[in-house]
Amino acid sequence: GASVSGFSNNTTENYDLGAAEVVNPPSSGISEWVLASWLARVNYSFADKYLITGSIRADGSSRFGANNKWGTFPSAAIAWRVSEEPFMSDVTVMSDFKLRASYGITGNTALNPYQSLDQLGSVKVIFANQTDEVGFVPTGISNSDLKWESTAQVDIGFDVSFLNNRLRLTADYYKKNTNDLLASVPLPPSVGFGSTLQNIGEIENQGFEFTLSADLLRTTELSWDVTANFSTNKNKVIEIAGGSDIFASGQGAAWSNTNIAREGEPLGSFYGYLEDGLTDNGFIQYKDVSGPDGTPDGTVNALDRVILGNPSPDFFYSFNSNLAYKAFELNVILEGAYGNEIFNATNGTHLNSFQRGNNQFKDIIGNYWTAENPDPNAKYPKISSATQIDISDRFIEDGSYLRVKSLRLAYNLPVRQLGVPFFDFAQIYLSGTNLFTFTKYEGLDPEVNTKGVDGQNIANRLNMGHDQSGYPNAKTYAVGLKLNF
Repeated sequence: GASVSGFSNNTTENYDLGAAEVVNPPSSGISEWVLASWLARVNYSFADKYLITGSIRADGSSRFGANNKWGTFPSAAIAWRVSEEPFMSDVTVMSDFKLRASYGITGNTALNPYQSLDQLGSVKVIFANQTDEVGFVPTGISNSDLKWESTAQVDIGFDVSFLNNRLRLTADYYKKNTNDLLASVPLPPSVGFGSTLQNIGEIENQGFEFTLSADLLRTTELSWDVTANFSTNKNKVIEIAGGSDIFASGQGAAWSNTNIAREGEPLGSFYGYLEDGLTDNGFIQYKDVSGPDGTPDGTVNALDRVILGNPSPDFFYSFNSNLAYKAFELNVILEGAYGNEIFNATNGTHLNSFQRGNNQFKDIIGNYWTAENPDPNAKYPKISSATQIDISDRFIEDGSYLRVKSLRLAYNLPVRQLGVPFFDFAQIYLSGTNLFTFTKYEGLDPEVNTKGVDGQNIANRLNMGHDQSGYPNAKTYAVGLKLNF
């Protein structure tokens, strides 16, 4: 493509590139990749009681290294409809009961073409004769061993219903291991490149999922059904290539790295110092936890940082209720999370005793250390630009919450009784979203992450659970009319 700038005017409105004063060098690009796949599948069902399915696929992608173009991904699942067995015929309270189990491996080809190869890019250099000379420079490091990222998952569960399907329960246990994780890993500046794509290790996720649904009331005028969901997830880094910690990209100029990937710990765990009150001069004092030999050495430095918390919740839950009485309908949705921490970076900016000159929240008034009241346990350090603020447990808060996500009250107008010829259905409703949130978190909204991004760069992906002046979910109210013609 070509780009220009510096038009004297736009009178002709014909977008004449030749009329520009500055003509930028043209640019072009091409990207081509190939995926070849083989798939075989078998399904078997006997008497609608015993169900078996299996498949195997082989995928070859030109994106990967020369030594690992192909990946093989099998899967299998079995199910047993126990309720169809003769010995269940007398169990009239149970409508359906099915046991099931599955295992499968999937592959991820989430990398750009040519990332496994050495790459060259063109540059122009002006030499002493004042002429442009075109040259080529390396723009990436090859990795001929770059392979498929694969995820192996096992799932065991059951589906059961009672009372003519009025009460239904689904339960699952899952365990998912992602191996040969694809990520862009930072390189030392001496290498000459900022990062390289590698298979860096293994991450495990496991937990339970439950869904309970019930038709509580069913009459000609009154109905009420509810659904509750509960799910847990335990995340852990199993292996990192080389065994070394991987740090997230920095929070800012005044901060250390906030999150870390470490073997045996949850991915993206918060990492920093433990505070130990204030010094005699009113500055923050951090605990001396460890030295080079693993024991306190009287010096506070990077070796004294520890795991401070987990940005991932222990469990999620939700509740959905639908109540109808004659022409009225009421829908309520609750949702929440429990057990996660949030890094309140907003407080690090606006409750730091004017360390960087930013305006402060009013909570600092009367709660900071002064020479007249040298309280070593004061909530905030002395007002001073010399105050040193770093990642510590001061800014790690409980992010658990319960939220009234949605509330909707509706009335179905009796269009037929009113003799309205144009409408089949008419409803007037009043609704609200994000109405109430119950939480101990001091920020604006516990459902927040202002820094993390989903990409190849592992240092950016590790930034989880950050709140840097995050904008809260909007609380909305609505009145509406729904018509069917």
